[in-house]
Amino acid sequence: MKKILVPTDFSPNADKALDFALHIARLNKGEIVLIHAAETYPVEEAIMIAREKLALIRKSISETESIDITTEVYADSSINSIFDAIAHFEIDLIIMGTMGSAGVKEKIYGSRTAGVIGSSPVPVLVIPLLSEWHNPQKILLAINEFDEEQHLLNPVFTMASLFNASIQVTIFTDTNDDAVEDYQRNENKIAGYRDMLKTKYPELGIHAVHLAGHQFFESLQNWIEKEHIDIVTMLTHQRNPIESIFNKSKTKKMSYLTNIPLLAIPV
Repeated sequence: MKKILVPTDFSPNADKALDFALHIARLNKGEIVLIHAAETYPVEEAIMIAREKLALIRKSISETESIDITTEVYADSSINSIFDAIAHFEIDLIIMGTMGSAGVKEKIYGSRTAGVIGSSPVPVLVIPLLSEWHNPQKILLAINEFDEEQHLLNPVFTMASLFNASIQVTIFTDTNDDAVEDYQRNENKIAGYRDMLKTKYPELGIHAVHLAGHQFFESLQNWIEKEHIDIVTMLTHQRNPIESIFNKSKTKKMSYLTNIPLLAIPV
């Protein structure tokens, strides 16, 4: 995850994402692509102003950091600009800001960050406004299937290695709807899944966590607070429009609720 894309609208949310990107780029000797989508009229004036702002940000960072930063302004929507940049710059990771649980408006109207999560071909690290950088020590990997292709999980193990962090891999059993045999099956499988991952990644501390309760998000948030989790990781399955109506993405919803960084990995 050497090449990091940071979209900015020059808001505090975007500034927080850039701060996290700088810390990560410093650790892995990566580079940052900082982009802005000029969506306001007149477009020519918006592009000129954005270029001036990006130049100032780049100059400020270059004076204190040995990190390569490329800037670009697009005369297009935010979503289109992000996907153009992913292809053009061969991006490995997107880091975007969000309001998290503080963003009441986001919960009502949705957010661009959630839109990117749902369709990005590369992992997205969501940074809530209320989160503050510290070197992550505990990463929670929430899964709902045991048969995902293992290479898809590489980003979370790469990140754990970068931070020298431990991983807690967890699955949730709904005690309202799932049968007793479902609970026992998940209990057995999560332990076997942990053992398989420990064999594949012997240098990492990997633990199994079986969460059970009436509400997925409540159980997940309670565990995050209890264990002082630093990053929560969830897999994002691509859905067609009909599926999106009837089967809402838990990862998108988590981006509205979390006050710690969320790593969304596309499947």
